[in-house]
Amino acid sequence: MAANPLVQDAMDRVKAVGFKNVELIRDRYDAQHFGNAEAIFRVGRVLLRFRRDRGQGFVDLASTASPERFHQFDDVDIAMGWKSVEQVLTKREPEDLTSVLKRLFQNFQHLEDAFSGEQERFTRARVEKAAKERGDAFVARLRR
Repeated sequence: MAANPLVQDAMDRVKAVGFKNVELIRDRYDAQHFGNAEAIFRVGRVLLRFRRDRGQGFVDLASTASPERFHQFDDVDIAMGWKSVEQVLTKREPEDLTSVLKRLFQNFQHLEDAFSGEQERFTRARVEKAAKERGDAFVARLRR
């Protein structure tokens, strides 16, 4: 089985923006299908899932309290007030991973607190609400 090139790429990016104590949890790689890959890392109480799908990179987030429930970073952006639904929907392509990671690093303490303890379920609900709002707005745009 071929080594997963996403693991080293993601680790390099995470460390370059300033994260410390990053632990690889698991990864998978499919060289035969466009090089699709996944790598999940733990940073404190937050899980970062890097995905490469047909050459495009994405980051999803989960809390260690609910490690099975990952959220698209766009929905976290909306829920945390870092971006509006409109800003997310007007993107023409996925945001550069380094840019995403810089925003995560700058807001990490707040994010880690929000995804910890009693706050975790409220934050998860906020992110799920943001996902629904984004989906509804997307469908409304299609209908215009």
